[in-house]
Amino acid sequence: MRQGQVEVSALSGVLRDKALERGGIRSLFNDTDLFGQFTGGAYVLRDKFIKDNPNASRKLVEGISQAIEWAQTKAPEEVRARFDKIITERKRNEDASSIKYWKSTGVASKGGVISDAEIQVWIDWLEKDGLLKPGQVKASDTYTNAFNYFRSGKTAEAQ
Repeated sequence: MRQGQVEVSALSGVLRDKALERGGIRSLFNDTDLFGQFTGGAYVLRDKFIKDNPNASRKLVEGISQAIEWAQTKAPEEVRARFDKIITERKRNEDASSIKYWKSTGVASKGGVISDAEIQVWIDWLEKDGLLKPGQVKASDTYTNAFNYFRSGKTAEAQ
């Protein structure tokens, strides 16, 4: 773009923020301008893994959901400071320069609780593009909140 070879590009996350910081380009819109607050992705465990490893599955989801909720309820500066501390203490010679761009978990719901509406957005898109037949996939059949502590509206402090 800066060399004039491309007029428009889709950038997101850290790449977008770094490019904007360097200057010479401007943002036209971002995903939340188009879609509002939403969760753009999810962790996936195979049904067989969950069946064979229910305790590990529960512990993984509990840990992830608590981390999401913690980051959702703390100031971004506190979360970034925690990331810096973790990376420093690991002593793995990691590049922590992208931490300054961290804004949020990118998860719209408390503790990562999944709803039909979040999944339906993607189903509708796939149906519109002809990759799924209408009604082929039911949102509630694609996920579970069974292991997520926050499914009942609780907070981490209540544990």
